[in-house]
Amino acid sequence: MLSNLNDLKKAAFVVNTVLTVLVIVMMAFYYFMGATFLAYYSIPVACFYFFHYYWIHKKQFTKVTWTTYTMLTLYMFICTICLGYDYGFQLYAMSTIPLIYHIRYMAKKFKQPDPKPNLFSVFIVISCMVSSLYSVYAGPIYQIGGAVKLAFLCMNLGAVCFFLVSFSQVTSKLIIKTEEKLIKQADFDALTGLANRYYMMSRLDPILADKNAASNQWLAMIDVDNFKKINDTYGHDVGDQVLMILANQMKKICKDCVISRWGGEEFLVSGNNSKVSPRIMQTLLEEIRKREVHSDTENFHFSISVGVSMHIANESLGPWIRRTDRLLYQAKKNGKNQVVC
Repeated sequence: MLSNLNDLKKAAFVVNTVLTVLVIVMMAFYYFMGATFLAYYSIPVACFYFFHYYWIHKKQFTKVTWTTYTMLTLYMFICTICLGYDYGFQLYAMSTIPLIYHIRYMAKKFKQPDPKPNLFSVFIVISCMVSSLYSVYAGPIYQIGGAVKLAFLCMNLGAVCFFLVSFSQVTSKLIIKTEEKLIKQADFDALTGLANRYYMMSRLDPILADKNAASNQWLAMIDVDNFKKINDTYGHDVGDQVLMILANQMKKICKDCVISRWGGEEFLVSGNNSKVSPRIMQTLLEEIRKREVHSDTENFHFSISVGVSMHIANESLGPWIRRTDRLLYQAKKNGKNQVVC
């Protein structure tokens, strides 16, 4: 995937090289076929593509796009008039219409000028229609048929199909990757990598809908003791370090649980074995006590308070969370650094 301007530069270089080689090969074909005008016309087209390397080096990708589409469409137009529409040259231009809209997306992503895809799409469609209709009405300038025509048609069809399949594959991968990234951003906390509040609620709602599953479900609300004081004393970077230590310990100890950052320094954990919930939380509490936090001025330890509750029959999610939160408040009130069930 193209993640930066250097990747885009490499991709543009490869595409431009393919087009340049293709034009030179076609120029040789035209010369040996006796279509001398097309052979000579291919020379300035190839020169334009050679000049594109300078623009690519300067990362002027919109200029490259404009001239490439202009030259490609004119090339198609002239080839269709000279050889006839049944050679399939118009397919090249038509197949690139989806590409220029993808290029607009890439231009916006990398803060390049808009390539004007609507304008070029109209230009391509009109050029295809005019050249095809003219060749049907007046006939081609060069009457070259038989095996040569069939070979060109097969080559052009094959090239266009290969391009469309490749482009569709790349585009679908880009869409899937983008959607996965958006889902991760929507469902997970950027700092800790844990699920966020909305993801946790989406996991708990269907569990509570199943009475058998809900009957054995537990919740634990976890809060870092004196977190504001830690931030004020050592700074927010150290505060983030504390949250990361807690998150990593929860991932290790609460392996079969759903863990979320509920908000700020509060975390919500849910599991489906009510018999082990106090033991898990006590283990977490003891492990956190051992962890040392490093700051510029000194190293220190921190603690957590935990409220744990089992699900009560027919209890909805909101009241259950509030009940768990009250148990956390009780742990704080009792002196912090403890688990209250």
